[in-house]
Amino acid sequence: MDAVQLPDARFVAVRQAAAWTSLLVAAQAMDMVTTAVDNARGTVESMAVSAQLLNQGGLALLLGTKLLLAAAAAALGLAALRIKRGVNPSRITFRFALTAVQAATIGLVWVSLSNVALLSSL
Repeated sequence: MDAVQLPDARFVAVRQAAAWTSLLVAAQAMDMVTTAVDNARGTVESMAVSAQLLNQGGLALLLGTKLLLAAAAAALGLAALRIKRGVNPSRITFRFALTAVQAATIGLVWVSLSNVALLSSL
């Protein structure tokens, strides 16, 4: 009988990074769409930073700022590629970056759901 082969740690990390990066991009897009629709209907942005960005440069500036979160996803991808067996600092860096991207993604989904709830109440 053949021995069960465990997946390489780097392969698993890259797969996790790709999955969470995709979710982050989807959450960013969903937040931008719901924010744009809310603004078109005349609502006021309740997040102070987002409101300031919208006042200063509109949706384009908000989108540009949101692209900075893509840098966190890029850091996650790079950390996943650098994982080596037996090297703990690379694993710690990956876990830190993964947790940051997961937290940002969950936060953005929450904000988007709040925007949808606001839209349905109008």
